[in-house]
Formats: sequence, structure tokens, C-alpha cells
Amino acid sequence: MIGSKKLLARIEPRRNDMIEELRHVVSIDSPTFPEAGTTRVASHFEERYRAIGGEAERIPGTHGTGDHLTVRFRGKSPEKAKLFLIGHCDTVFPEGEVARRPFSIERDRGRGPGVADMKGGLVTGLYAMEALVAEGFEDFGTIVILYDTDEERGNPSSRGLIEEIGELAAAALILEPARADGSVVSARMGSAIGSLSIEGVAAHAGVDPERGRSAVEEAARQIVRIYGLARPGSTVNVTGLSGGQRPHIVADAAGCTVEFRAWKQETLDDMRVGLAEIVRTPEVDGTRIAFEETGGRPALEATADTEPLLEAASGIAADAGVPFSHTRTGGGADGNYLAPMRVPILDGLGPVGGGLHTEDEYIELPSLVPRAAMLAGIIERLAGGLRPGPPGKTEKQMHP
Repeated sequence: MIGSKKLLARIEPRRNDMIEELRHVVSIDSPTFPEAGTTRVASHFEERYRAIGGEAERIPGTHGTGDHLTVRFRGKSPEKAKLFLIGHCDTVFPEGEVARRPFSIERDRGRGPGVADMKGGLVTGLYAMEALVAEGFEDFGTIVILYDTDEERGNPSSRGLIEEIGELAAAALILEPARADGSVVSARMGSAIGSLSIEGVAAHAGVDPERGRSAVEEAARQIVRIYGLARPGSTVNVTGLSGGQRPHIVADAAGCTVEFRAWKQETLDDMRVGLAEIVRTPEVDGTRIAFEETGGRPALEATADTEPLLEAASGIAADAGVPFSHTRTGGGADGNYLAPMRVPILDGLGPVGGGLHTEDEYIELPSLVPRAAMLAGIIERLAGGLRPGPPGKTEKQMHP
């Protein structure tokens, strides 16, 4: 066993290199769309992983997304666990944001578009693997790394890839940033997002309003009912309300976007059932309602399979000098898609940061090295065969 103390000593001299690598990738505009920037980021890490012995492959994106990057490290013990690491190359910021807000350092904080979410996690993953390779880590099964390019838009292209790779994984480590207090993430809300559309009947609002059937009135009534679907451990959010064209015409169309979030998948599914009942029962005679679910993620619930991961990570973190705690968060991420497959997941393993998705986003630069050492130690422990619990699957099973 190498151990996180030795890995910390290996990574520490690379601190300035990590910061410069972070500066380089933050300096690439990489919104989900258009795809050029995310492909550039994936290409950069493809070269870097190849240089340390990874089997790197770029997989063309679909739905207009950039190329996804997969990297495999194969150890000398194929019977041992297959470990899955996931990060994403896209950010929420548009092209031109880097020119307006280039990477900068203020005291001990790095700033710039996507610096924490999640360019920092991509860099941390690379340096964790570099340290393990340099220390001669070979007694493991398979480590598969995916850097996708569409997480910020709900993974329209990479979801199937995540599920395919994750199918036989013993555990998954997600390189999203740690919370501002340094906590890793042990649970995330699931979500369901879609468009509610209402069809009414147009009429002159002054001459013969009785002939009309107001889609806007129906929308108002149903939005109240939709908010009534909220229950403990869930949220409801309605946005984008629109309807009608002119003040003297009864509105014949209206619509809005509905989002549900819940900590438990059972709660989320119950809310879906409630919404289906609303759609079936309009309140204004002569109106019709339709709902199309367009996105969302399964709930990532902390389970009994999560506990061994947290226990192992806690001891490894202590050796790396990292205070350890865990929490849950309402935002979704790549790992949510693995939850229905019962893959044990530990999230928030990137550097410490905050202000995500805003111009105030930052990363705590002193956290880069110790978090990379902690991550490397967790990879060593899990990939080396100390399985986190069922299902205990191997790469050999995946490719007989």
C-alpha cells in the first residue's frame, strides 16, 4: 500500500504545475454549445493521460456536444474491482467569457469561468493518477475515467456512456468540487423537468367572452395545484410562464416550465403521478393540458453501500491532512445516473470551491495538492481490491 502520505509528498512538488495546468484549461472557453471548446479541453487531457500510460479514446458527441474522453488504466490483477471516475469539460459560461474574466489569483483563490465547476476537478484527477503511476501502482483491476462534455445540459449525449461504463463498476468517484467547507457529497437531489402546455379557445374579450376558454386562467389554476404537490424533502419551481397575444383576445394558449426536485426517488415518482392527474383534470371547461418531460436526473440517495466508501475516505483524508466531512446538495451531477444501478458513489472529490455558476466562482488553491493526494489514496484503496461492498464487479466480467 502506497498510502496518501506518500502520495501527498509525491504531488506537493507539482503544486505550481497544477496551478498552471488549471490556468491553461480555464483559459479555454468551453460552454456545452457550441462544442469546439469542450473538445479542446478533452483533447488536452487526452494528450496528458496518454503521456502517463493511459489508454485514451475520444468518443464523438451527439446532439451537438463535443467529444467525450475515456481513459483506461489496466492493472496486473484483472480479477479486482473496476473503478469509475467521472468529470465534465463543459461550463455554464458562454464563449467570450474568458476574455472578459481571465484566470486570476487573488490571495489563495483562483478565479475564472468554470475554475471550480469543474476544471479544478479535471486537473485533480489527472495529478492523482500521475502520482499513482509514478509510485508504481499496478496491483489493481481497471480504472476507467470519463471526461464528458455535456453535464451542464443534463448529459443528452453522455448519459448512455455513463450507464454503459458504470454497469460493471464496483464504485464511482465524481470529480465535482467539494463544498465551500470542504465536504464531499454523499447524496444529491433527483429532478424532473418539463413543459406544461395549455390549449384554450380564443374569443373577443369584450364582444363574446363567454365563447372563449382562457388558457391563461387554466394555467394560473394549475400552477397553484402544481405547487401543492410539494412535500417534505422536495421542491417545486415553475418558470417561463407565457400566454395570450393581445389584451382584447381570450388567450387560446399558455405554457410554462415545471421542475421538481426530491431527495428520494420515491418522492419524485409520486410527484410525477400527481402531475399526471393534474394534466388529466383541467378546471376550465374546454381547455386541454399536456406535459412533456424533457430532462432530469434520478435521485442519488445515500445508502448502506455508501457507508464503506465514506469510512475508507475518512481515514485516507486524515493521512493526507484533509479534514473530512460529507453532506448532501440539491444540484444534480453525472453520478446521479448511476444511482438506479446501485453503484456506490462518492461525489465532490475535487478541490474546495464556491460561487458555482456565478462570476464569483473561486477555487481554494491550497486545496489542490491535498485533495489530489486524498483522491489518489481513495483510488488506490478501491481499485486495489478493497471493495466498497456489493456488487463487487470487475472489468473482466465486462469484457469476457
